[in-house]
Amino acid sequence: MRTERLIVAFGIGAALFSTTVSVVGQGQGAGNPAVLSRPWPPQRLADGQPDVQGIWAAVSGGSTSLTNPISGGADFDRRVTGVEVRVPSRIIDPPDGLLPYQPWAAARQKQQGYDYDRPTKPEHIDPQHRCLISGIPRLYTIVPAFKIIQPPGSVVFIWDEYHAYRVIPLDSRPHVGPNVKLWMGDARGHWEGNTLVIDTTNVRGARLTYTGDFYTDNAHIVERVTFVDANTMSYEATVDDPTVFTRPWTMRVAHSRRPDEEVWETACYEGNVNPDTWLTRQK
Repeated sequence: MRTERLIVAFGIGAALFSTTVSVVGQGQGAGNPAVLSRPWPPQRLADGQPDVQGIWAAVSGGSTSLTNPISGGADFDRRVTGVEVRVPSRIIDPPDGLLPYQPWAAARQKQQGYDYDRPTKPEHIDPQHRCLISGIPRLYTIVPAFKIIQPPGSVVFIWDEYHAYRVIPLDSRPHVGPNVKLWMGDARGHWEGNTLVIDTTNVRGARLTYTGDFYTDNAHIVERVTFVDANTMSYEATVDDPTVFTRPWTMRVAHSRRPDEEVWETACYEGNVNPDTWLTRQK
């Protein structure tokens, strides 16, 4: 009888230990799933690419700010209640989570971000509110889902927001001439395992957030789109623009697959007022 009790106790202890290890592992992986995830062997397409096609979206979308990327709803609550909300910065380098602006650029960012939902000067108007395309990397921070398709030799990202798309060739062709500037930039890609590395040049100067963050036509962006597993994607972008910043900086946004979602048409017109802003103005 005593032996049976010992066996039962041992079994219960082993089960509890196994559960504890599992839960601890999940907790540690929540902030950085790439650390604990096992290597993911995706299916391969005919041209050898990992098959990552489907609909994806940012886990915590919103382009209010890069250093305090609160959602539109949280920003509305902040304005109504006066209570500040802080969430972790999207900036992973520099380690302080701040954008390394040159002094003149920091002053311009502050001016552009001033009272951004009630602009009094043209430079206060975020181009996104004028239905102009958001550009790279901002499109990877916004809420709407996007679709990935993979024709032979390329990767295509499609957003219904602003009817934007990117066709990224994988054949090592050279970039277009430096005098050509494009809203989405000129992208060239290659795969490093399950990571799509994208070199983007020839951008037009663009706003990155509602709060006035920006880069110029001189920006060079290197993106690393890592598919951690079948349903998890990590997007990183390193922006190098010596005209604006004292050093290159890197941001990261987590994305998840949305198999049950569809990409719905988004309509926009200049002067469009979103519900949060409209409610604020009625106060």
